[in-house]
Amino acid sequence: MILSEFQTLLKKHKIEAYLVTRRNMFLTEDILPEENKIMEFTGFTGSAANLLVFQDKAVLFTDGRYEIQAKLETNPQQVKVECVKASDFFPWLNANCQNRKLKIHFNPWCWSAREYAAHSTDSSPAEFIADKKNLLGGLLSNNPVHVFPHEIEFCGIGSTEKISQIAKHLQSKNLKAYLFTAADSVSWLFNLRSNALPDTPVLRAYALVKDDGETTLFAENTDYENAVAFSQLPSYLKKFKKQNLGLDLRTTPQQIISFLSDDAYTHSADPVSAEKAIKNPIELQGIKNAHLRDAAAMCGFLCWLNDNWQGKTELDIVAKLRSFREKQSLFFSDSFPTIAGFGSNGAIVHYQPKPHTNLELKAGSMLLLDSGAQYFDGTTDITRTMAIGTPSADMVQDFTTVLKCHIALASAYFPEKTSGNALDAICRRNLWQQGKNYNHGTGHGVGCFLNVHEGPQNLSSGASYYPLQPNMVNSIEPGYYKENHYGIRIENLVYVDRVSDPNNDIPMLKFEYLTLVPIDKRLIDKYLLDDGEKIWLNSYHQTVYNKISPLVDDKVKNWLKDACSPI
Repeated sequence: MILSEFQTLLKKHKIEAYLVTRRNMFLTEDILPEENKIMEFTGFTGSAANLLVFQDKAVLFTDGRYEIQAKLETNPQQVKVECVKASDFFPWLNANCQNRKLKIHFNPWCWSAREYAAHSTDSSPAEFIADKKNLLGGLLSNNPVHVFPHEIEFCGIGSTEKISQIAKHLQSKNLKAYLFTAADSVSWLFNLRSNALPDTPVLRAYALVKDDGETTLFAENTDYENAVAFSQLPSYLKKFKKQNLGLDLRTTPQQIISFLSDDAYTHSADPVSAEKAIKNPIELQGIKNAHLRDAAAMCGFLCWLNDNWQGKTELDIVAKLRSFREKQSLFFSDSFPTIAGFGSNGAIVHYQPKPHTNLELKAGSMLLLDSGAQYFDGTTDITRTMAIGTPSADMVQDFTTVLKCHIALASAYFPEKTSGNALDAICRRNLWQQGKNYNHGTGHGVGCFLNVHEGPQNLSSGASYYPLQPNMVNSIEPGYYKENHYGIRIENLVYVDRVSDPNNDIPMLKFEYLTLVPIDKRLIDKYLLDDGEKIWLNSYHQTVYNKISPLVDDKVKNWLKDACSPI
C-alpha cells in the first residue's frame, strides 16, 4: 500500500489523522522490512520515527541522527520532515492544534500503555482512538521462525534457575504472575534465541511467569513446540484481579490493557531488564573472547583496505568486511546492517549504502565504518573512521578532537550510581569548547548474543538516569559530522569495573575496553593531545598489539605493528 492509498482509506472511514509508528507488538525491538509501514509509505529507512498521516498530508517525526537522511529519502511534496527529540510529535501538535483536539487513530498494539496514558490527558492537544478496523493490516511477518537454545556454556545460568529467581521476586512483590512483553527479556530468561530477525537473534515472544514458577510462552510461526498463540492471551489474562498481575507499562502494548479489568494489574519494572544488563562471569568472559575474534577480523580487513581501497565502493567495503567476520568461529550474523559512509555520506549519522547512493572511495577524504557481529558468546559493535589518501587539516583536527572526547570518558573514574547523562557531559566537553557537538547519544548498553542496543542504561544528554553498575557493557562513541563533507565517529565497547584503590574515600568505577582495534594515527595531530591522552592511546595500542598479533597472519601482524606503534 502506498501513502496515497492509505490516505484514501482514511477518507473512506472519515478518519482525520492516523499515527503510524515504526513498531509492531514488540515495542523495543527492530522490525523486518515487510513490517515497516513508515518505510512503505515514505521511503524512510531510519530506526526511529513516527508518521502522522492526514487525509491530505503527512508529517514524519525523527531525531537528530536522521535529520539529513530523512530529507534525502522522502518526497517533500508528500511528506514534511520534522527533526525533534526522541521522535516526539507532541510539540508539533501543541503548535498546530491550539483551538481543538485533533482526533488521531492508532494501532493499540504499536503504542505502549505508558505512552497512551501520558498522552491521553485533558490537556493533550489530541484525542487518541484505538483502530479497531486494523487499517494497517498484519503486524508480524508470516515467515517461519526457527528457535534454538542459547547453550549454558555461553549464557552461564540455566533458565530454570533464572525463572526460579523471578518467581521469588514476584512473591516479594505480592504478585501472582508477571507478563513479559519485551522479546529480549523473554529470550534471556528462557535461554532461547531465533532467526526471526536478520541481525538480532531474539525470540519474538511474550511470557507469563507465575509466582510458583509455572510459565507460558506466547509466540507464532515458530517451531517451538510449547508456544501458545497470541490470540489466547485474553483467556490467560482474564483470571487476574486485585492488581496481582505485574506489567511493565513502558513495554506493554496498550492493547494488552484492553484485555484486563482496571484492578487486575500493577506497573512493575521488568525485573529481567536489570538482571541481564549486568553480565555474569560466563557471559562477560564470552564477550571478551568474541571481541578478540572480532578484532582479528577487523584488523585483517583494515590491512586489506590499506592496500586495496582504490576502485572500491561502499558496498564493496560492506561485503568484504562481512567475509572476514564469517571466517571467525562462533559467528552467527552481523549485529546490525553495516554503516559504511565515505566522504559526505559519512556525515549522515546512520547512513547505509544503497546502489543509488553507493560512492567509490577516492583519495583525500575519510571512510566511517560502523559495524558489528553476533557471535554465540557475545555481541560486538565498533566504529572506526579511516583516512583514504591524505586527509585535510580540518579532518585531522576534528578527528583528534573526537579522540580527545573518547579518551576523556574511556579514562574517567566515576562514583558508584553515576547516571548516563553525567558521563555523557564528560565526553562532549572538548567538542563543546570548540562550539561543536554531535546529535546522538554517547553510548548504549549491549546484550550478550542479543540486542546490540540494550537498556536500561545508556549514556546520553536525555533521560538517561539509570545508574551504571559493574559488569554492564556499554559503547563509548562520540562523533562529529560536517554536513556535505565528512563524518567522524570513534566507538569502542567497554565494561564497567570497580577501581581498586584503598585510598579512595568512596567506591569508584571505571571502564575497561573490550574493543581491540587500532585507531587511525594518520588522522591524529599528536600536538593536540596532552601527556595523559598520549599515554592512554599508546597503552591502548600496545594492548591491541599484544592481544591481537598472535591471532593474525604475518602480513596483518606487520600492518598491526605499524598501526599500534607509539606516537
